[in-house]
Amino acid sequence: MKKIITKFIVNTITEEELELLYIWLENRENQNKFERYVLDYHDLNMAMLKNDVDLAYRNVREVIDEKPKVIPIYKRKFFKYAATVLILICSSFFFLSKNALPETNNVSINPGTDKAILTLANGSEIFLDSVTNYRDDIIVSSGKEIRYKIAEDDTNKTEYNYLTIPRGGQYHIVLSDDTQVWVNSESQLKYPVNFIAGKPREVELVYGEAYFEVSPSSDHYGAKFSVINRNQTIEVIGTKFNVKAYKEEPNVYTTLREGKVSVSSKLETKLLIPNQQSIFNIENNNLIIKHVDVKNEIAWICGEFIFHKKSLGDIAKVLGRWYDVDFEFLNDSISKQKFNGELKKNQNLETILKLIQNTNKIEAYEMKEKSVFLK
Repeated sequence: MKKIITKFIVNTITEEELELLYIWLENRENQNKFERYVLDYHDLNMAMLKNDVDLAYRNVREVIDEKPKVIPIYKRKFFKYAATVLILICSSFFFLSKNALPETNNVSINPGTDKAILTLANGSEIFLDSVTNYRDDIIVSSGKEIRYKIAEDDTNKTEYNYLTIPRGGQYHIVLSDDTQVWVNSESQLKYPVNFIAGKPREVELVYGEAYFEVSPSSDHYGAKFSVINRNQTIEVIGTKFNVKAYKEEPNVYTTLREGKVSVSSKLETKLLIPNQQSIFNIENNNLIIKHVDVKNEIAWICGEFIFHKKSLGDIAKVLGRWYDVDFEFLNDSISKQKFNGELKKNQNLETILKLIQNTNKIEAYEMKEKSVFLK
Protein backbone atom coordinates (compact mmCIF):
# COMPACT_ATOMS: atom_id res chain seq x y z
CA MET A 1 0.00 0.00 0.00
CA LYS A 2 2.93 2.37 0.57
CA LYS A 3 3.68 2.32 -3.16
CA ILE A 4 0.09 3.32 -3.95
CA ILE A 5 0.18 6.13 -1.37
CA THR A 6 3.45 7.39 -2.83
CA LYS A 7 1.93 7.40 -6.33
CA PHE A 8 -1.07 9.32 -4.95
CA ILE A 9 1.30 11.87 -3.42
CA VAL A 10 3.08 12.54 -6.71
CA ASN A 11 -0.14 12.32 -8.75
CA THR A 12 0.78 9.24 -10.84
CA ILE A 13 -1.84 6.88 -9.40
CA THR A 14 -4.06 4.86 -11.76
CA GLU A 15 -7.83 4.52 -11.43
CA GLU A 16 -7.48 0.91 -10.29
CA GLU A 17 -4.97 1.89 -7.60
CA LEU A 18 -7.18 4.80 -6.56
CA GLU A 19 -10.05 2.35 -6.09
CA LEU A 20 -7.86 0.20 -3.81
CA LEU A 21 -6.87 3.28 -1.82
CA TYR A 22 -10.54 4.24 -1.29
CA ILE A 23 -11.39 0.79 0.02
CA TRP A 24 -8.32 0.74 2.29
CA LEU A 25 -9.14 4.18 3.74
CA GLU A 26 -12.61 3.07 4.80
CA ASN A 27 -10.88 1.55 7.83
CA ARG A 28 -10.24 4.22 10.47
CA GLU A 29 -7.03 2.50 11.57
CA ASN A 30 -5.74 2.70 8.01
CA GLN A 31 -6.46 6.42 7.95
CA ASN A 32 -4.07 6.84 10.87
CA LYS A 33 -1.45 4.77 9.02
CA PHE A 34 -1.97 6.97 5.95
CA GLU A 35 -1.33 10.14 7.96
CA ARG A 36 1.79 8.72 9.59
CA TYR A 37 3.25 7.56 6.29
CA VAL A 38 2.60 10.88 4.55
CA LEU A 39 4.24 12.74 7.43
CA ASP A 40 7.27 10.45 7.28
CA TYR A 41 7.46 10.77 3.53
CA HIS A 42 7.53 14.56 3.73
CA ASP A 43 9.90 15.01 6.64
CA LEU A 44 12.86 15.80 4.38
CA ASN A 45 11.43 14.52 1.14
CA MET A 46 8.86 15.28 -1.53
CA ALA A 47 9.41 17.97 -4.12
CA MET A 48 11.12 20.33 -1.74
CA LEU A 49 14.21 18.16 -1.96
CA LYS A 50 13.93 18.35 -5.73
CA ASN A 51 13.74 22.17 -5.51
CA ASP A 52 10.20 22.30 -6.92
CA VAL A 53 7.75 22.97 -4.09
CA ASP A 54 5.55 25.13 -6.30
CA LEU A 55 5.05 22.30 -8.78
CA ALA A 56 4.21 19.82 -6.01
CA TYR A 57 1.72 22.29 -4.58
CA ARG A 58 0.01 22.67 -7.96
CA ASN A 59 -0.03 18.89 -8.50
CA VAL A 60 -1.88 18.28 -5.25
CA ARG A 61 -4.31 21.09 -6.06
CA GLU A 62 -4.98 19.43 -9.40
CA VAL A 63 -5.74 16.16 -7.63
CA ILE A 64 -8.22 17.90 -5.33
CA ASP A 65 -9.82 19.83 -8.19
CA GLU A 66 -10.33 16.83 -10.48
CA LYS A 67 -13.76 16.50 -12.01
CA PRO A 68 -16.10 14.51 -9.73
CA LYS A 69 -17.23 12.23 -12.54
CA VAL A 70 -14.24 9.93 -11.95
CA ILE A 71 -15.05 9.60 -8.24
CA PRO A 72 -18.22 7.88 -7.05
CA ILE A 73 -20.24 10.14 -4.76
CA TYR A 74 -20.13 7.73 -1.85
CA LYS A 75 -16.35 7.73 -1.95
CA ARG A 76 -15.69 11.45 -2.24
CA LYS A 77 -15.38 11.90 1.51
CA PHE A 78 -12.40 9.54 1.55
CA PHE A 79 -10.83 11.33 -1.40
CA LYS A 80 -11.28 14.69 0.33
CA TYR A 81 -9.78 13.26 3.51
CA ALA A 82 -6.67 11.95 1.76
CA ALA A 83 -6.21 15.06 -0.36
CA THR A 84 -6.67 17.32 2.66
CA VAL A 85 -3.84 15.56 4.50
CA LEU A 86 -1.60 16.09 1.49
CA ILE A 87 -2.50 19.73 0.90
CA LEU A 88 -1.89 20.67 4.54
CA ILE A 89 1.55 19.12 4.52
CA CYS A 90 2.43 20.44 1.08
CA SER A 91 1.22 23.91 2.08
CA SER A 92 3.47 23.90 5.14
CA PHE A 93 6.47 23.09 2.94
CA PHE A 94 5.39 25.76 0.48
CA PHE A 95 5.28 28.30 3.29
CA LEU A 96 8.63 27.22 4.68
CA SER A 97 10.27 27.46 1.29
CA LYS A 98 9.04 31.02 0.86
CA ASN A 99 10.04 32.09 4.35
CA ALA A 100 13.45 30.51 4.80
CA LEU A 101 15.80 32.23 7.20
CA PRO A 102 18.59 34.25 5.60
CA GLU A 103 21.99 32.67 4.97
CA THR A 104 24.36 32.75 7.89
CA ASN A 105 27.37 33.56 5.72
CA ASN A 106 28.66 33.41 2.18
CA VAL A 107 30.64 30.18 2.49
CA SER A 108 29.84 27.76 -0.32
CA ILE A 109 30.71 24.07 0.00
CA ASN A 110 30.30 22.09 -3.19
CA PRO A 111 29.53 18.35 -3.42
CA GLY A 112 32.17 15.69 -3.84
CA THR A 113 33.59 14.61 -7.17
CA ASP A 114 35.13 11.58 -8.87
CA LYS A 115 38.66 11.40 -7.49
CA ALA A 116 41.04 8.83 -6.04
CA ILE A 117 44.67 8.02 -5.34
CA LEU A 118 46.02 4.93 -7.09
CA THR A 119 48.98 3.27 -5.39
CA LEU A 120 50.90 0.93 -7.68
CA ALA A 121 52.82 -2.20 -6.68
CA ASN A 122 56.11 -0.26 -6.68
CA GLY A 123 54.71 2.25 -4.18
CA SER A 124 54.25 5.16 -6.58
CA GLU A 125 51.04 7.16 -6.25
CA ILE A 126 48.89 8.58 -9.05
CA PHE A 127 46.16 11.13 -8.42
CA LEU A 128 43.02 10.45 -10.47
CA ASP A 129 40.21 12.91 -11.08
CA SER A 130 37.81 13.99 -13.82
CA VAL A 131 40.55 15.75 -15.80
CA THR A 132 43.50 13.44 -15.08
CA ASN A 133 43.82 10.22 -17.05
CA TYR A 134 46.32 7.40 -16.60
CA ARG A 135 47.24 4.54 -18.88
CA ASP A 136 49.76 1.70 -18.98
CA ASP A 137 49.84 -1.84 -20.37
CA ILE A 138 46.99 -3.12 -18.17
CA ILE A 139 45.41 -0.01 -16.60
CA VAL A 140 43.18 2.59 -18.25
CA SER A 141 41.69 5.53 -16.31
CA SER A 142 39.01 7.66 -17.96
CA GLY A 143 38.57 10.22 -15.20
CA LYS A 144 35.47 8.57 -13.70
CA GLU A 145 36.66 4.99 -13.53
CA ILE A 146 39.75 2.84 -13.68
CA ARG A 147 39.73 -0.41 -15.63
CA TYR A 148 42.18 -3.36 -15.50
CA LYS A 149 42.91 -5.75 -18.36
CA ILE A 150 44.18 -9.29 -17.96
CA ALA A 151 47.97 -9.33 -17.99
CA GLU A 152 49.45 -11.24 -20.90
CA ASP A 153 52.48 -12.44 -18.93
CA ASP A 154 53.41 -13.22 -15.31
CA THR A 155 49.90 -14.62 -14.77
CA ASN A 156 51.08 -16.64 -11.76
CA LYS A 157 52.56 -13.61 -10.05
CA THR A 158 50.33 -11.61 -7.72
CA GLU A 159 50.88 -7.87 -7.29
CA TYR A 160 48.56 -5.55 -5.41
CA ASN A 161 47.32 -2.04 -6.03
CA TYR A 162 45.45 0.24 -3.64
CA LEU A 163 42.66 2.63 -4.56
CA THR A 164 42.19 5.26 -1.86
CA ILE A 165 39.21 7.62 -1.96
CA PRO A 166 39.59 10.83 0.08
CA ARG A 167 36.78 12.66 1.80
CA GLY A 168 34.76 14.43 -0.85
CA GLY A 169 35.39 11.74 -3.47
CA GLN A 170 34.14 8.52 -5.04
CA TYR A 171 35.41 6.26 -7.82
CA HIS A 172 34.44 3.28 -9.95
CA ILE A 173 36.84 0.42 -10.67
CA VAL A 174 36.58 -2.61 -12.96
CA LEU A 175 38.91 -5.39 -11.84
CA SER A 176 40.70 -7.72 -14.23
CA ASP A 177 37.97 -10.38 -13.78
CA ASP A 178 35.27 -7.83 -14.79
CA THR A 179 34.04 -7.42 -11.22
CA GLN A 180 32.81 -3.85 -10.77
CA VAL A 181 33.33 -1.91 -7.53
CA TRP A 182 32.00 1.51 -6.59
CA VAL A 183 34.16 2.92 -3.79
CA ASN A 184 32.71 5.62 -1.53
CA SER A 185 34.29 8.61 0.20
CA GLU A 186 37.00 8.02 2.83
CA SER A 187 37.57 4.41 1.75
CA GLN A 188 40.44 2.20 0.62
CA LEU A 189 40.38 -0.95 -1.51
CA LYS A 190 43.29 -3.39 -1.91
CA TYR A 191 43.14 -5.78 -4.86
CA PRO A 192 45.38 -7.90 -7.10
CA VAL A 193 46.37 -6.43 -10.43
CA ASN A 194 45.64 -9.79 -11.98
CA PHE A 195 43.74 -12.81 -10.64
CA ILE A 196 45.35 -16.23 -11.10
CA ALA A 197 43.13 -18.51 -13.18
CA GLY A 198 41.24 -21.04 -11.07
CA LYS A 199 42.54 -19.65 -7.78
CA PRO A 200 40.30 -17.91 -5.20
CA ARG A 201 39.77 -14.25 -5.99
CA GLU A 202 40.35 -12.06 -2.92
CA VAL A 203 40.19 -8.31 -2.37
CA GLU A 204 40.33 -6.33 0.85
CA LEU A 205 38.17 -3.38 1.84
CA VAL A 206 40.75 -1.89 4.17
CA TYR A 207 38.23 0.64 5.45
CA GLY A 208 35.21 2.58 4.28
CA GLU A 209 32.36 1.56 1.99
CA ALA A 210 32.14 -0.17 -1.38
CA TYR A 211 29.44 -1.71 -3.56
CA PHE A 212 30.36 -4.87 -5.49
CA GLU A 213 28.91 -6.44 -8.62
CA VAL A 214 30.92 -9.65 -8.79
CA SER A 215 31.73 -11.49 -11.99
CA PRO A 216 30.29 -15.01 -11.50
CA SER A 217 32.50 -17.94 -10.55
CA SER A 218 31.25 -19.88 -13.58
CA ASP A 219 33.21 -17.44 -15.77
CA HIS A 220 36.43 -18.09 -13.85
CA TYR A 221 36.79 -21.88 -13.58
CA GLY A 222 34.68 -21.92 -10.41
CA ALA A 223 36.96 -19.51 -8.54
CA LYS A 224 35.07 -17.95 -5.63
CA PHE A 225 35.28 -14.26 -4.80
CA SER A 226 35.94 -13.00 -1.27
CA VAL A 227 36.02 -9.60 0.37
CA ILE A 228 38.11 -9.35 3.53
CA ASN A 229 37.65 -6.53 6.00
CA ARG A 230 38.08 -5.92 9.74
CA ASN A 231 38.07 -9.51 11.05
CA GLN A 232 35.28 -10.49 8.67
CA THR A 233 35.28 -12.42 5.39
CA ILE A 234 32.50 -12.28 2.80
CA GLU A 235 32.46 -15.15 0.31
CA VAL A 236 30.37 -14.97 -2.86
CA ILE A 237 29.76 -16.93 -6.02
CA GLY A 238 28.40 -14.12 -8.21
CA THR A 239 26.34 -11.39 -6.67
CA LYS A 240 25.70 -7.71 -5.88
CA PHE A 241 26.26 -6.40 -2.37
CA ASN A 242 27.40 -3.42 -0.33
CA VAL A 243 29.95 -3.37 2.49
CA LYS A 244 30.28 -0.48 4.93
CA ALA A 245 33.23 -0.62 7.35
CA TYR A 246 34.35 2.85 8.36
CA LYS A 247 37.26 3.16 10.75
CA GLU A 248 35.45 5.19 13.41
CA GLU A 249 32.42 2.87 13.56
CA PRO A 250 32.28 -0.34 15.66
CA ASN A 251 30.00 -2.19 13.23
CA VAL A 252 30.54 -3.58 9.73
CA TYR A 253 27.40 -3.68 7.56
CA THR A 254 27.05 -6.11 4.64
CA THR A 255 23.89 -5.69 2.55
CA LEU A 256 22.92 -8.18 -0.15
CA ARG A 257 21.07 -6.99 -3.25
CA GLU A 258 21.24 -10.09 -5.46
CA GLY A 259 22.67 -13.59 -5.24
CA LYS A 260 24.03 -15.26 -2.14
CA VAL A 261 26.92 -14.61 0.22
CA SER A 262 28.30 -16.06 3.41
CA VAL A 263 29.64 -13.75 6.10
CA SER A 264 32.23 -15.18 8.47
CA SER A 265 33.72 -13.88 11.70
CA LYS A 266 36.17 -15.62 14.02
CA LEU A 267 33.25 -17.28 15.81
CA GLU A 268 30.60 -18.10 13.21
CA THR A 269 29.41 -18.05 9.59
CA LYS A 270 25.99 -16.91 8.40
CA LEU A 271 24.32 -16.87 4.99
CA LEU A 272 22.63 -13.80 3.54
CA ILE A 273 19.77 -13.77 1.07
CA PRO A 274 18.65 -10.71 -0.93
CA ASN A 275 17.29 -7.79 1.14
CA GLN A 276 19.18 -8.93 4.23
CA GLN A 277 21.96 -7.15 6.07
CA SER A 278 24.54 -8.56 8.43
CA ILE A 279 25.83 -6.39 11.26
CA PHE A 280 29.17 -7.46 12.64
CA ASN A 281 30.48 -5.86 15.83
CA ILE A 282 34.27 -5.89 15.77
CA GLU A 283 34.51 -5.34 19.53
CA ASN A 284 32.60 -8.44 20.66
CA ASN A 285 32.50 -10.44 17.36
CA ASN A 286 28.70 -10.50 17.49
CA LEU A 287 27.09 -11.14 14.09
CA ILE A 288 23.36 -10.57 13.51
CA ILE A 289 21.11 -10.60 10.43
CA LYS A 290 18.15 -8.31 9.68
CA HIS A 291 15.92 -7.39 6.74
CA VAL A 292 16.45 -3.96 5.17
CA ASP A 293 15.35 -1.83 2.23
CA VAL A 294 18.33 -2.31 -0.08
CA LYS A 295 17.46 0.80 -2.08
CA ASN A 296 18.26 2.96 0.95
CA GLU A 297 21.61 1.24 1.52
CA ILE A 298 22.94 1.55 -2.03
CA ALA A 299 21.37 4.87 -3.08
CA TRP A 300 24.80 6.50 -2.89
CA ILE A 301 25.98 4.76 -6.07
CA CYS A 302 22.97 6.28 -7.90
CA GLY A 303 23.73 9.85 -6.85
CA GLU A 304 21.40 9.98 -3.87
CA PHE A 305 21.28 9.68 -0.12
CA ILE A 306 18.10 8.05 1.23
CA PHE A 307 17.53 8.39 4.95
CA HIS A 308 14.78 6.49 6.78
CA LYS A 309 14.45 7.29 10.47
CA LYS A 310 18.12 8.26 10.60
CA SER A 311 19.42 10.53 13.33
CA LEU A 312 20.93 13.85 12.37
CA GLY A 313 24.14 12.57 13.94
CA ASP A 314 24.28 9.68 11.48
CA ILE A 315 23.32 11.94 8.59
CA ALA A 316 26.12 14.33 9.54
CA LYS A 317 28.66 11.49 9.20
CA VAL A 318 27.47 10.72 5.67
CA LEU A 319 27.39 14.36 4.60
CA GLY A 320 30.72 15.04 6.27
CA ARG A 321 32.46 12.40 4.17
CA TRP A 322 30.92 13.54 0.91
CA TYR A 323 31.41 17.29 1.42
CA ASP A 324 34.69 16.92 3.32
CA VAL A 325 33.52 18.90 6.35
CA ASP A 326 33.26 18.34 10.10
CA PHE A 327 29.94 18.81 11.87
CA GLU A 328 29.64 20.09 15.43
CA PHE A 329 26.39 20.02 17.40
CA LEU A 330 26.03 22.94 19.77
CA ASN A 331 23.17 21.05 21.44
CA ASP A 332 23.59 17.29 21.90
CA SER A 333 19.84 16.67 21.61
CA ILE A 334 19.88 17.81 17.98
CA SER A 335 22.05 14.88 16.93
CA LYS A 336 19.32 12.49 18.07
CA GLN A 337 16.58 14.02 15.92
CA LYS A 338 15.17 11.53 13.38
CA PHE A 339 14.75 12.36 9.70
CA ASN A 340 13.32 10.76 6.57
CA GLY A 341 14.06 11.88 3.06
CA GLU A 342 15.99 11.77 -0.17
CA LEU A 343 18.90 14.09 -0.89
CA LYS A 344 20.63 14.56 -4.23
CA LYS A 345 24.40 14.23 -3.93
CA ASN A 346 25.03 16.91 -6.55
CA GLN A 347 23.56 19.70 -4.40
CA ASN A 348 25.86 22.07 -2.56
CA LEU A 349 25.87 21.75 1.23
CA GLU A 350 24.13 25.09 1.76
CA THR A 351 21.03 23.81 -0.05
CA ILE A 352 20.83 20.72 2.14
CA LEU A 353 21.35 22.67 5.36
CA LYS A 354 18.51 25.01 4.40
CA LEU A 355 16.22 22.04 3.83
CA ILE A 356 17.05 20.64 7.26
CA GLN A 357 16.56 24.06 8.83
CA ASN A 358 13.18 24.46 7.14
CA THR A 359 11.88 21.35 8.91
CA ASN A 360 12.42 23.21 12.21
CA LYS A 361 14.65 20.42 13.52
CA ILE A 362 17.50 22.90 13.88
CA GLU A 363 17.27 26.61 14.64
CA ALA A 364 20.33 27.73 12.71
CA TYR A 365 23.61 26.68 11.18
CA GLU A 366 26.95 28.29 10.51
CA MET A 367 29.69 27.28 8.08
CA LYS A 368 33.31 28.24 8.65
CA GLU A 369 35.75 26.86 6.10
CA LYS A 370 35.55 23.07 6.64
CA SER A 371 33.39 23.16 9.78
CA VAL A 372 29.60 23.24 10.14
CA PHE A 373 27.96 24.22 13.43
CA LEU A 374 24.35 23.21 14.11
CA LYS A 375 22.14 24.52 16.90
